[in-house]
Amino acid sequence: MIDGKEEYQDYLFDEFATVVCNAGVVARKEVFETWAAALYIHYSFLSTDDANDSSNGGRITRRIVDVAAGHGLLAWASLLLSDEEERNNIKKNQQEQHPLMVFCLDVQMPPSAELIHEAMIQQWPHLNDRFDYVEARLEQLVPHQSCLLASVHACGILSDMLISTAAEHQIPIALVPCCHSRKRKLLEESASPFAKREYDEILNAKESLPNLADLLDNARMTALENAGCDVTELFIPDLFTGKNRLILGSPTTRSNTIQYTPSDEKIIETKRSSQQLLRKGQMPPLFDNDNATTVMNAINPKARFMKGFYVPCEDSNESRKLVSSISGRTAAIKRKELMHNRNHLNAPQMDLSLWLPSVEDFVSSKREDKYDDKVLLTKEALSTILKDISPEYVRCEVSQLDLYTNPTNGRKSQTFRVQYNHEIDGEAIPFDEAKLLHAQLRDMLPLKFPGVECR
Repeated sequence: MIDGKEEYQDYLFDEFATVVCNAGVVARKEVFETWAAALYIHYSFLSTDDANDSSNGGRITRRIVDVAAGHGLLAWASLLLSDEEERNNIKKNQQEQHPLMVFCLDVQMPPSAELIHEAMIQQWPHLNDRFDYVEARLEQLVPHQSCLLASVHACGILSDMLISTAAEHQIPIALVPCCHSRKRKLLEESASPFAKREYDEILNAKESLPNLADLLDNARMTALENAGCDVTELFIPDLFTGKNRLILGSPTTRSNTIQYTPSDEKIIETKRSSQQLLRKGQMPPLFDNDNATTVMNAINPKARFMKGFYVPCEDSNESRKLVSSISGRTAAIKRKELMHNRNHLNAPQMDLSLWLPSVEDFVSSKREDKYDDKVLLTKEALSTILKDISPEYVRCEVSQLDLYTNPTNGRKSQTFRVQYNHEIDGEAIPFDEAKLLHAQLRDMLPLKFPGVECR
């Protein structure tokens, strides 16, 4: 617990731990370390009790994104602590604050996160509209000064990417780093320019660094300080976890402390990349052009990551509404289906890349020592197979794309594109059904065409 604070959280932790344990999907260690981190974060950024003494310069943060959230425990713990404080303030007739809103971000939402969500909502149903979970890459996140970047056990360069973003764009951050590494190829791209000297010393050290974790975390804190942030270093009890350093960074109005600035080349590259975000064949934008949120401040805004889809952090009605609309498993599945439909057609469209057999392979596979040109792998041959395995209401269109030759062994590879249409205009084939037909086609090809291999 935090010294000098009321211990009304004790019973709240008991409830939180009971709900999580009853879900049966989280290790006990994670419950304790996450709650401890949430307590420090709460009193540094979220609490209204001692706002003037908070690490955030007296500013109260009302929105959190839990990055690489996994189970989503940090978001839930933060939400429960703030909710309890909000209800106590109402009882004391204090001014009601804008309620805390949280959302989790991870590449894939694990089934455990859904089980935790169900258990939490069953215990605290009034919090359902204040929690979201979005499946997306970190590179699709658009940070904002009104939203706290938080992550417990951010592995490897994820910590450096978050620190770099917080420093460059003056974003409040709460970070527990983990899995420290100095692999040059990864660290050079993620290291903050606000601590270039410190990172260079780590990268250029010829000997092993037993204290690598301390050196990297010091570089990360230096980056925040050089960017003009107030930095606080705290430690979660090591009884809970060995990786227990908690870095808190809060933007200030001081500008004379900045010693390093991002290079002009980096800024130019950022602008160049952001202009290529919406290319043909990518996902359509989530906003109308008139109301589009800029992606200039996105983490590593590269076209191959964004694909017209980004997650805004700004604490505004529009951004919160958008995040809620793209939250959850169903929304994630729909996005994946759309990404498979090139040119955003209703009909699913999938590619098939195949290593082609040589003429000798065909000859040796036939009983008669004669090459039969009917077994050539062509789009007409694929269409015939699809017609045999597809239901009557499905119409498949096959197109032949690029031909690739391996420069090492001369082996050739042909790519085909199959579009699964419905015979009745206006209706679409479900993505799962098209995927099943595509899998059947893939499994049948080596039998029909000896020597063919799927890449």
